[in-house]
Formats: sequence, structure tokens, C-alpha cells
Amino acid sequence: MDATTLGLDSMSAVASGLNRGALAALDVGLAQADGFGLDRTAVCPFDVDPSAVVTGRDVGVTRSIRGSLPSWIVPLADAVTLLGDLAVVVGGLVLTILLDLRRGRRTSRDRLVSDRTAFVVGVVLGGLAVTLILKTIAGAPRPPAELQAVERGGHGFPSGHTLAATFLWGALAIWGRWGTRQRRLLIASVAVGLVAVSRLVLGVHYLPDVVASITVGVAFLVTAGVLFDENPRRALGVAAVLGVVALLVTGATTDGLLAFLGCVGGAVGWLLAGRTVPWSLPTGRSAE
Repeated sequence: MDATTLGLDSMSAVASGLNRGALAALDVGLAQADGFGLDRTAVCPFDVDPSAVVTGRDVGVTRSIRGSLPSWIVPLADAVTLLGDLAVVVGGLVLTILLDLRRGRRTSRDRLVSDRTAFVVGVVLGGLAVTLILKTIAGAPRPPAELQAVERGGHGFPSGHTLAATFLWGALAIWGRWGTRQRRLLIASVAVGLVAVSRLVLGVHYLPDVVASITVGVAFLVTAGVLFDENPRRALGVAAVLGVVALLVTGATTDGLLAFLGCVGGAVGWLLAGRTVPWSLPTGRSAE
């Protein structure tokens, strides 16, 4: 079993653990309510089984979280949620490419960007397009404005920040080369978990939103690893197609246009990066 397969299996285990953890936390809360003789609606004001929470978006968990946390935690959650912010994700991809360019120049590589880095970029860009497609198709609202610590508009399902964090940090953990695989997976799991929790603390998502986002994100990474086999041409080609779909599904909104330009631009950039680079040519010659 190669490192990639082990990484994918580990990420699947992480997702399963996070899902079980979310439901277990709800079970604990209900059990504590029973132990103190409290009405369960004080913790979870909706009459459903905890295992069914992921199948229906209900304001109960969000209301409980928002009502039980001190106000000082809101700025902290707002800072933590940046780990899944689009600007940070794009910045992370740019930094990854720049570091790869530096490594390529140092080793006199004959390509601007390595296949592995291009593959990671393709997977993350494709994942971001999928996020926009799912949000548009689902069209599900966010929790009521009175529950939001930081008011947010747009659709609430799935959680874009949680998905973006899963795509970026998960991809870097599985296909990255820095540190050990275990350390990368640990960092990715912590980052994704913190973003998911921060979205609940800010009151901008329901519990099923973030649980489903982690599940979908890991499933996408696993599928990409199996079907694309670290082939950047496949990953970026599919990302370009998803970018077109996002543009059509959103009706060419600003977000749809950005997704289209990002995905198609990534594919075009990869084609250009395949050209011979100056530092790989013999002395006295220039790139044609």
C-alpha cells in the first residue's frame, strides 16, 4: 500500500471520527440534561434522535451553542474561521506554487511547476467549484440573523469555509512532502475541525452543514486520488469542466465567474508551465 493510499484511508478515518464526535457531543449534552433533571429542550429544543440530526437542519444546536458561549469567544472564532476563507485558500495555493518554483530552480527541473503541485492545485480548484455548485443547487438558508454573531448572507448548505479548509489542508496533507504524513494529517484534521466549530460558534451554519461538508470534502479527495492517480492533466481538466458547470449553474454570477476563471485559468497555466524553462537550457541558449 503506497503513501497516497494510506493518506486517503487516514483522511477517511478522520472524517468518520469528526462525524462521530459531533454526534457524540450532542449525545453527551442530552445525557447531562437528563442527569440534572433538565428538560432536553434546554439543550436541544427539537424532538429528534441525535443520529438523525445530520438528515435535517434544525436551529436547536445552533441556538444552544450561541446561547452558552461568552461574547469574547466570537472574535477568536472569527479569526479561526479564516483557515477556510477563500483568500487564505487561494493564498495557500499561490504559496505552494512559489515554493515549488523555488525548489524547481534549485534542482534545475525542466518544468516550472511539478506534477504533484499542479495536481494539488487542480484538486483544490475543482473542489471549490463543487462547493459553489452544491450551494447554488441546495439553496438552503443560513440560521436566522438573530443567531448570527457575525451576520452573513448567501446560502448556508454546505459550509463553504469547512469545505474549502478540507480541500486545501486535506490535499496538502495527503500529497504534500513537508514533515511526516502523520504530522500533516494531524495538522489538517485540527485545521478542519477548528473551522467547522468556528462556523457553529459564529452561528452562521447548522450542525448538519459542517458535518456534511467534512464528509463531502473527504469523499471528494478520496475520489480524486483514486480516479486521477496524481495526474495533473486529469485533475486540472476536470477542474476546468467543473468551473464551466459552476458558471452555468450560478447564472454567471460574480462567484460563478470567479470559479470559472480560476479553474480554467489553472488549466491554461498548467499548459504554459509545461514549456521549457530558462534554467533548464544549456548555457548560452534562451527559451524559445
